[in-house]
Amino acid sequence: MGSTVWAETTTLKQPRIPHVFRWGSGDTYGSAECETERKTLGRGGGKQGRGGEQKHHRFRSFRFHCYATSTRHQHLRRRLRRRMKRGAMDSRQELPPHYKIYVKMVKEVALDVKCTDTVDQIKSKISSIEGIEKSQQVLFFGGNHLENNRRLADYNIMTNSSVDLYVTDGIQMSVSIPSVGKIIKLNLKKSQSVADVKAEIEQKGGIPLDEQILMYGGQQLEDHKILSQCGLSNGHALHVLVCPTGKLHISVNVDGERTVNLDVKSWYTVADVKLMIETLEGLPARSQILMRTQYGSAETLKDTETLQNQHIRNNDTLMLYQSIQFFIKTHEGRALTMLMRTCDTVDEVMEKVEERLPIKAGVYYLHYEGRVLCLGDTLQKYKVANNSTVDVRLRNSHVVSS
Repeated sequence: MGSTVWAETTTLKQPRIPHVFRWGSGDTYGSAECETERKTLGRGGGKQGRGGEQKHHRFRSFRFHCYATSTRHQHLRRRLRRRMKRGAMDSRQELPPHYKIYVKMVKEVALDVKCTDTVDQIKSKISSIEGIEKSQQVLFFGGNHLENNRRLADYNIMTNSSVDLYVTDGIQMSVSIPSVGKIIKLNLKKSQSVADVKAEIEQKGGIPLDEQILMYGGQQLEDHKILSQCGLSNGHALHVLVCPTGKLHISVNVDGERTVNLDVKSWYTVADVKLMIETLEGLPARSQILMRTQYGSAETLKDTETLQNQHIRNNDTLMLYQSIQFFIKTHEGRALTMLMRTCDTVDEVMEKVEERLPIKAGVYYLHYEGRVLCLGDTLQKYKVANNSTVDVRLRNSHVVSS
């Protein structure tokens, strides 16, 4: 007996849904999707011949019909998308001067806005209605975060649009540092710890974390506490008391030639620092003269005073000169013992000479190792050494120029 073939299909509203063919021979049935590349649908040992060719012909015709229908639907969908896009563009061009948008929170709030309103102004409206601080508001539209300085028109927010509002635990605080006369602004979260705040103060204010005492409402805030436990609120200030740990890092410029870096304590005396330099550089402490420049003038530091009493601060630079003993030999063969600093000038040496000898300025000059010492230059420039001799020569004698 020959096989009988028929097809049952559903309406082609969804062209991509597979259609099922059924075939059978006697009590035996089978099925195949319309996209199956079968040339023969017979089952149960049926004979192939004209019937088989007919079945194959019917199957290919139906496949072509499905493909054509699918192509037509795709074309219609593309046309629909183009129309919707043109409609959206037209609606943006025809925006009224005033319209409403909707902000999604736990509840919806309608706001009267203008397309020129900024996101910051929208936050102000929400704050006045709902009492939510602007710093705690984060707005989104179409999955995009809205920036405060941008306008609604920049994000194509149209009438009856819905904007999503997320409330964060953010808080803005002013931090006052009286010791340095500075006030800084910090954007914080109530979930941060006091230690986290100190780290931000160190970054922005330059106050080392371990030297900060953070005060709020007259109470000291402990490092391990969370800000939400401290009762902080917008509009109030934190105060930072600076409590130095005593650690200082100073630089010492030796004779203007090299720099020595030292880690010291604020209670060290100047004599202690000189001893450290002697250990590192081999310069006798008794010959060292430490100075610092303040307000354009040089000040010699006293050996018995502490660095704190001398107002030495972290990262300050000190100048180190050596005191030297040398001899002034007159043209008469007389010798004077001089105790000067390497930073002293030739002018200062000549003043000392004129105080001790009946000699007038302008009739003599100083001579050292074949060079004339010029006014305004320092002893360091000519490398006048300890226990060396400087000659006094009259102007009418032979002058050897430097």
